[in-house]
Amino acid sequence: MAKKKTPVNVSDLAAGTFTGVDEAELLSERIARYGQAHARSNLMLDHLRDDPSDSSRKAAASLSTCGNYLHFREYFTVGKVRLHNATFCKQHLICPLCAIRRGAKALGAYLTRWQVIQAERPELRPYLLTLTVKNGDDLEERQKHLTRSLKRLMHHRRDFNAGTRGAPYSELCKALGAVYTLELTNKGKGWHPHCHMIVLAASQPSQAALSAEWHKITGDSMIVDCRPITGDPSEGFMEVFKYAVKFSDLTLEDNWQAAQILKGKRLLGSFGLFRGVQVPESLLDEALDDLPYWDRFYRFIQGEYQFTGESPKPRG
Repeated sequence: MAKKKTPVNVSDLAAGTFTGVDEAELLSERIARYGQAHARSNLMLDHLRDDPSDSSRKAAASLSTCGNYLHFREYFTVGKVRLHNATFCKQHLICPLCAIRRGAKALGAYLTRWQVIQAERPELRPYLLTLTVKNGDDLEERQKHLTRSLKRLMHHRRDFNAGTRGAPYSELCKALGAVYTLELTNKGKGWHPHCHMIVLAASQPSQAALSAEWHKITGDSMIVDCRPITGDPSEGFMEVFKYAVKFSDLTLEDNWQAAQILKGKRLLGSFGLFRGVQVPESLLDEALDDLPYWDRFYRFIQGEYQFTGESPKPRG
């Protein structure tokens, strides 16, 4: 997949935000992205404060303290910067800042596993598979439809590979591992839930065969896309893990509705060689031990993160 420059705006927080970029010279760009994400969080906070419901008040209370300050450590001898401390609400469905950090952690964990798999199984290649269902006005119904359909597709793969009598063959049987996310958009034509999946296989799954199988399963959709990931694999992986920030593309009203319906639902899954990957719970970066650093403090003031001070620290 060709590498492209990612615009720094709220509607598209993928690419650089997910790469775990910690080079000192890119800190200002990282701060700008975080600032735009936090500005959107503040808009959601104002929206929730206008809603008298208990769920809105509870979400607003947690959101009100999220991301008000960021504490970075710049390890100047190696040109690296790590997010050392911050307050996070971990409501990634309504907080783009937490979504960015969550997405980055997941991306890093699965890219690390992919590097191990690549060394052990060099014949495998990554493919980006997208599965959709027909748009609809009822988000809960459409999301359940996608989830049930995806489970059936997984069962076809599992049952055929297990030798279950009468189990139909699936092109997904070619996958020796996969990681997938459920994504959601609404561009005025109804809710559009869909699935992005990284498939590891020795040969490319047939898009035509998958389309026919998917239409038989869903009854309403045959739109499937399957393409090889070429070049930097992180580009394809980012397409999957950007699900975490896509909620900020929605209107505030739709965003809050989706968050309430999807709260507690599993939007990230895996099987085969990707099963068992552990995504860190902490949204902070890991420190670089025994290296000298400068502390850099930023506070969100007048719509942006502003630098408030630094202090050199000796080794140890």
